[in-house]
Formats: sequence, C-alpha cells, structure tokens
Amino acid sequence: MSDNGQAHTTLAAFTVDSGDAARRLLKAVQRIDAANDNVQIVDAAVVDRGRFGRISVHQTTDRGALKTGVGIGTLGVIAGALVAGPAGAVAMGAAGGILGGLRGGIHDTGIDDKFMRSVSKEIEKKKSALFVLYEGSWEHSIGLVEQAITDEHALLFNSTLPADKAAELQALVAPAVEALGGEEVVGAYELEVAEEPEAAAEEAAPVEEAAPVEEAAPVAAVAAADAKADDLTLLVGVGPKASAALAAAGVTRYAALAQLNEPQLRRALHDSNMTPPANVGTWPMQADLLAKGDWQGLMKYNNQAAASRPAREKAPAAAAAPAEPAEAAKPAEPVDDLTQLHGIGPRIESILNDGGITSYSQLQHANTGELRQIIATGGALPPASLDSWPTQATYAVKGDWSGLATYNRG
Repeated sequence: MSDNGQAHTTLAAFTVDSGDAARRLLKAVQRIDAANDNVQIVDAAVVDRGRFGRISVHQTTDRGALKTGVGIGTLGVIAGALVAGPAGAVAMGAAGGILGGLRGGIHDTGIDDKFMRSVSKEIEKKKSALFVLYEGSWEHSIGLVEQAITDEHALLFNSTLPADKAAELQALVAPAVEALGGEEVVGAYELEVAEEPEAAAEEAAPVEEAAPVEEAAPVAAVAAADAKADDLTLLVGVGPKASAALAAAGVTRYAALAQLNEPQLRRALHDSNMTPPANVGTWPMQADLLAKGDWQGLMKYNNQAAASRPAREKAPAAAAAPAEPAEAAKPAEPVDDLTQLHGIGPRIESILNDGGITSYSQLQHANTGELRQIIATGGALPPASLDSWPTQATYAVKGDWSGLATYNRG
C-alpha cells in the first residue's frame, strides 16, 4: 500500500511465444485474481507481432468490477506506445507519432526505461505479450503466478507506480484515446513498424536534389540547405501523394515546411495536380511542433483544430452545381450514419467523411487499402474491425440490421 492508504499500481508484461499462449496466461491470471482479495486486475491487453512488422493490440473486453477510474482504451494505448518503440509506428502516419510521443511521457510518470526496453526487445523477436495493469500485491499467490508463467514459458517484466503517478499516467493517456480514434478503435487496432526507419530516411533524401534550382518555386528556396528527408506523412492531412508533391517542390524537412505559408503550400500542391485539403493551413504549425519533437503539443494542437472545425454539412448546397441542364446534374451522394457499423465512432466517421466516404454505398465498394490510408492520413489508428467495414456496409445498404447484428456476433 502507498503512504496515503491507496494501493500501488503495477504494469506487468508477460512475453510469450504466441497470442494463444498470451490468452491462456490471461485466463490463468484472472483465476488467481478472483481468489485473491489482496490484488485486483484493473485492465489487460494482448499484443501480437506478426510478420513484416505488423502488430495487433487487443484490449480485453472482460473488465470486471474495476476499483479505479482507469478509462477504456488506456492500457491498449500504453501497450501500443511501448511496443512501437521510441520513434513511433513510422508506417502509421500521425498516429504513430502520437504513440512515439506518449512513450516519452510514460517514462516521465515513472515507468522505468529498463522495463520499456526489455518489453520492446522481446516483441521485436516476433513474440507476443500480455500486459496486465493491477493494484495490490500477488504476494499471497506468488506460487500460482510462478506456475502459470512456467506453464507458458513466459518472461515477466514489471514496473510499479504509486497511486499519484498512476493517476498522472491516466491523465497523460486519456487525450490520446480520442486523438487516435476513440474507444471503439484503441481497444483493438493494428499498427506497422518499419524495420529500418533510419535507412529508409537516408534513401529518401536524394529527392531534394531532383528539382533544378533555376525553376524552383519559392518554397524550394526555404529547403535548399536541408540534406535529409523527414517523414511528412506524420502530419495530419499529409498522405503519400501530398508528401511527394512537397518533395517535388523541394520541401522534405519539418523545419522547411514550418517556414511556409498557406499560399505557398497550395501552389506546391497545385503544381503536382493536387487539390489542397481543408487543413492545409495547419501544416506549418504541425511541422514546427514536429521539428521540436513536441509530440504532445502536436496531439493537443490537432485535437483543438478538429474541435474548432465546423460540422460537415449533411448535403451539398444546390447553388454549388453548375448551371447546366437538369439531366446533366449528378445526384448528391447520401450522408449515412457510419457509426452504426462496428468499429466506427464519431472520430473515425469524421475522418472517413473528410476522405470522401459519407455513405454505406461508398464504404461497401471501398477497398481496405484505401480505408487504411484514409484513417492514417486522418491521424488515427486502423481498428481491427476495418477489414469488415465493406461487408458490414452491404447489410446497412439493404437496411438489414438484423443480418448486420448476426454478422458482428459471429
């Protein structure tokens, strides 16, 4: 117990050979927990690392009677931040940047560096992990815990926090849950970690030298002295095409992008036949924060920008249509409530809308690669349910809600 009578909180990570082993171990630990009044499991999450750097995070849905105010999604986000590594999940755009920034904040709350390094190193060996957040002590059940660890050939790493630091950790993670897509996402999501991010950045650097100096746009002059490319897709709203357009204009560094104004950015995008996105004016500030390594500041800035953005209109204005004969006009695409589908909350719906998907019909015909890119560009994590969205949408298009419910239960 802590000095003020509150139980300490411990974050334990058990690394095992497979996801099945992690789930068996979780059941064993839960049985021990049920018989021991001196300890209470607050939350649990399983992390699977597959081939080619793909990581899946699944927070347990059986949360039981919790004694604390730990929010849904907290442990899933913590696990993602730890396994993504110090640089974040570089293949996941701005969401990876948020996880990378959280890792530093988590360390500051008292989760020790050795714990984070050890867990990341084991998962890099293509192992899975069970994360358990608990209050109290296993002292009276230590023999049973050790036997469960032995049965699954697990390695145990843990880091204990006093009650005030545990509350600080919760306060740190809570804003990130919404930024990464909401509770519907962070309870079960996927991310990808590039195996050699530094080498990839070095190979991208020569792009800056491709544009002739005499034909360079004003934006290119700002970046002329830069020698190494940054990953501009970590900015919300910058996808691979926009990043390539900026590189063609000579902008490949956060510092260079931070010095530009909106007209210069629009010109660079137009020169590559791209329509500037609605948030293009936020890119310089985002880039400035990234140049400083201020991931927490970036997360707060993007949250504020999203909150201040006017709600999307449910139907395009009729006046926007050209004055052509009526038969030439295309019917407006309906705007459906995408949150009726499993895995889509308000934040994800907004990102899909910004990506041009506003109806069940559009979602039904979208491919999962396109959906992942839209979600990543919007700064969120791709939920584990993403692959099922087109199928779910086929039920929604028909109004077959009973069939949809049966599909999701299966």
